[in-house]
Amino acid sequence: MTDLSQQLSDWTKAVASMDLTRSSEQMLNFMAGVKLPGVNMDALVASQRDNLEALNAANQAALAGMKAVGDWQGKLLQETMRELTAAIGKLSQSGSPQQLLAAESELARKAFATALRQMQELTQIVIQANQQASAEIAKRIPESLGDIKDVLKLPEGSGKA
Repeated sequence: MTDLSQQLSDWTKAVASMDLTRSSEQMLNFMAGVKLPGVNMDALVASQRDNLEALNAANQAALAGMKAVGDWQGKLLQETMRELTAAIGKLSQSGSPQQLLAAESELARKAFATALRQMQELTQIVIQANQQASAEIAKRIPESLGDIKDVLKLPEGSGKA
């Protein structure tokens, strides 16, 4: 378990260190040097930079959600092992077959209730992560559409009237 947790932690750190805005800077600098008639390349580059920053923020939110799910699963495994150990201890203390059957029935009822609660918790974690990631993109879309007007304008002082 610890080995798997460490591997997940290492992978999470590696993914978190990826920054799309930094890795795309060369491409944006190249685009800035291209001259196209009727296109404001400075505005286009600025717009794409903002898009990349929004995508990076969405990726960071998704990564935080993945980490939360991993943490939750580790907690769940530890909790399950404690409960299983306690349940085995109780079953071994049962005397008659009727007492054993009653103990097994109670154990099954509790396991089902726990499974439902845990599924609800996981659902909430995933929903929250998805909402945070999609909010970053949704916030950028209207801004990006507004940027299109600026991209199709020539920069001031370009000689065109």
